[in-house]
Amino acid sequence: MLLRTLVACLLLLQSALAYREKLDLRPLPRNSLLASFSFSLASESAPTPDDISHYGLFPRSVGQIIRSSHATEIHLRFSQGWWDASEWGSLPEQGAYAGGTGVEVWAWVDGADLAEAEKRWYELVNALSGLFCASLNFVDSTKTILRSTAPSLDSNKYLFHGSLPSESVCTENLTPFMKLLPCKGHAGISSLLDGHKIFDSKWQSMALDFTADCDDDSCKLVMSQRIDVVLDVLRSLERQKHSPVPIPRRVEDLMCDETKPYHSSEKCFPLPTAPTVKWLISEIFGKPIVSKCALETVGESEASELGENAGYNICTHITDAWSLSRHGGNVLSSFASKACFSLNENEEFNLAFDCSNTSSVSPITSAPVHIQRSMTGRGQQHGGIQAIIRNPSPTDPITVTYFETLPWFMKPYLSSMTTHLSGPDTLDLSSIDPIKNITYKPFMERVRSTHLELTLEIPAASTLTLSYDFDKTLIYLAEYPPDANRGFDVSPGILRVVSQNDEITYSMRTSSLLLSLPTPDFSMPYNVIILTSTVMALLFGTVFNILVRRFVYEEDIEADKKEKGGLKQRLLKRFRKDKTEKKSSVKSAG
Repeated sequence: MLLRTLVACLLLLQSALAYREKLDLRPLPRNSLLASFSFSLASESAPTPDDISHYGLFPRSVGQIIRSSHATEIHLRFSQGWWDASEWGSLPEQGAYAGGTGVEVWAWVDGADLAEAEKRWYELVNALSGLFCASLNFVDSTKTILRSTAPSLDSNKYLFHGSLPSESVCTENLTPFMKLLPCKGHAGISSLLDGHKIFDSKWQSMALDFTADCDDDSCKLVMSQRIDVVLDVLRSLERQKHSPVPIPRRVEDLMCDETKPYHSSEKCFPLPTAPTVKWLISEIFGKPIVSKCALETVGESEASELGENAGYNICTHITDAWSLSRHGGNVLSSFASKACFSLNENEEFNLAFDCSNTSSVSPITSAPVHIQRSMTGRGQQHGGIQAIIRNPSPTDPITVTYFETLPWFMKPYLSSMTTHLSGPDTLDLSSIDPIKNITYKPFMERVRSTHLELTLEIPAASTLTLSYDFDKTLIYLAEYPPDANRGFDVSPGILRVVSQNDEITYSMRTSSLLLSLPTPDFSMPYNVIILTSTVMALLFGTVFNILVRRFVYEEDIEADKKEKGGLKQRLLKRFRKDKTEKKSSVKSAG
């Protein structure tokens, strides 16, 4: 083990890799905890993307995928759960690393023309499918959208986007994620990444960004990995201390709101959260941090970006109601609602949190925009989609881009699209058209999905209601999934807030939708098969009996029995006689 570490360190020094890992812990209202794991790795510049000097610590499998697919950027997201913006505020890092429900992937791919770039895109998603144990190989033309192109002098870059909202994110995706890290979960903050804890959460998102920064002289490979997870502290403590299986709390353990007029010994309105709480990192994640990852190093550019946090691996965001103690030692006072710690090699790290008022958390930044998306209509033929976008700012209007991907069996009518602005009575919104630009690429049955992208401007303190109608399509019997009556998942919409210089300042996804299509009665084929098989069995049995069975008189059966009985008696008599003769011969010989 020591030899491997020394070899890795030598490779690190030779290739001048810059590796950095960091963990941010932020308590949220109602005893929730936001844990943000971030890892960044950059290789040394080399003449080509497949140069051996890249792969001191940088995973060669990723470099080979980038080289074979001719992709300059690859972005992959695994998400599960629901982000509660009303309680938790804006997404971490302004939503730059958050994805929609399921799996989402987009990439810039080089190609001489669109056909060549599209072929490389499908090779890319198939390679990522094998690398991360995901179903990305199902991202075909019906689940792919060409977002834009960026032509240059010597090549064309195409931005492809695909998503699988029905994909279940699990430990099979987390394990390949950790194998890309230099310490692979054996040391550093990645040792806290346990699938039982990460996926037993209210919301979690895994992000992977790969970039090949190449010019005429050299190439540099950059990889950024991030996991954001919102954990239920009380649930985690209950599982760790008492039982891995959740059990109902006893009546005497319930904390009731005695201010309710109906409160009595038989009626209890449970309080939303415990007023005080104590917990350790090892109790929330199942184990403490083993030690510092010995391969961690920070380059000059990374250190300048980190600023005062350079050299720290763990940072907490707390208020004066919280106190911290390391290794159960002296209490550490927080400064500026923030305390940061560094890990040491070959030293276990554990941090204790003690809070006297769980409702006191660090200030939460409100999201700059809110959106709700839902299905409308009823029946098996027609339907509609409604998106409600709200600008909470009382003074500033916002410009947003709204992107939707609809499967080919949803036939939208762009002519039915309507918008309605509502806001304060002091504003005259009747003459304002919120739609500034529309990009619409219609579907082709079983070939491609519908691409709808809108640029919207929403006045201050106003709400925009966007709606349109669509028809449901009959599909082939073989195109229904095994759980056909559950419905079909529709990819989440993507909303981005755009600044005046066209920079994205905030990004978020809506929840996915569940579409119910006209579904045949799949029990009828089964009933037909059973009935047909029964009739065939009866017919075959009858014909077989007629052809094979013999009909004889009863007297012949009795005579046959007597004949067989006489033969049996003669055989037994002969056997006894032979046995007696054998015994007599033995006695005479003696």
